[in-house]
Amino acid sequence: MLNKFIVSKILSVHLIVSYFSLCFILCLILFSCSDSAKIQHQTSNIKDTQITDDANIQVRFDSIPKRIVSLAPNITETIYALHADSQLVGVSEFCTYPPEAKSKANTGSYLSPDYEKIVSLNPDLVLINVENTSNPTYQSLKNLGLKLFLSNARDINGIRKMVSDLGNITGKVSSADSILNILDNGSETIDTAKKPDMNSLIIISINPLMTTNGKTFINEITGMAGLTNIYSNEIIDYPSVSFEDVLKNNPDWIVFPADTLNTAQLINYRKELVSKLGETNAVKNDKVIFIDENIMFRPGPRVLDAAKLLKQKISDLSD
Repeated sequence: MLNKFIVSKILSVHLIVSYFSLCFILCLILFSCSDSAKIQHQTSNIKDTQITDDANIQVRFDSIPKRIVSLAPNITETIYALHADSQLVGVSEFCTYPPEAKSKANTGSYLSPDYEKIVSLNPDLVLINVENTSNPTYQSLKNLGLKLFLSNARDINGIRKMVSDLGNITGKVSSADSILNILDNGSETIDTAKKPDMNSLIIISINPLMTTNGKTFINEITGMAGLTNIYSNEIIDYPSVSFEDVLKNNPDWIVFPADTLNTAQLINYRKELVSKLGETNAVKNDKVIFIDENIMFRPGPRVLDAAKLLKQKISDLSD
């Protein structure tokens, strides 16, 4: 449920398949092409392959999709990270990273996609990030006879699955392996040792006040940065909480993903925090961190970048 909330907030807030033929093709490429060409031609021929999406639906692929529409920013980022953007013909209006994504056909918003535009693009695959197949957008696209693949990464393991899935679908297995290697090895380089006075409130929304429990990728990012989530034991992934309860828990830090380029909005957010949470250690000690919501709210290849950025901001305020 909250994935919908996060994506709308961003408008801005897991296949084992045998590829012996791919390995053979890649070997030919490695010995016959330049390094740049390797990236461009590291595709495989999918033939009668089934990949299970995050709704546990087996989606059959007879060939590599050549016309893909992505309806989620994190999926679009992953497609670009895989060097499969030449296969991408349309994206949602929220797909703003990398900047090149904005040159693709605009298929409307997450809540109100332009179905006519999507159909006109003649996609052989639509990638969608929703909770389940009962989602109205999913059902509408299905009723239009479009081929769908549901990817709903909730945590870092989910991100790994998404990268692997999309790597197989687009034929960019080598690129996917590289990204997975970075995710696996990169996280080990981040010192996650817990220190005193690192209890934190992670704000997903301030009106209403919403946070995250310990099962989400956002919680994992803050954990890699050394913070301890005061609401990690909540049952709901993204629960609503009261300002009174936050005062009672008295966080040492507040992490607030937002549009960091909107100075006026940040000033208003800070005033509201001072007004409603002014008695917390976080506000009294000026340990409120505003961080780019586009990197914190997108479960994709940049999760380690988000953790490193947050850790640096924590260090800056700790000096």
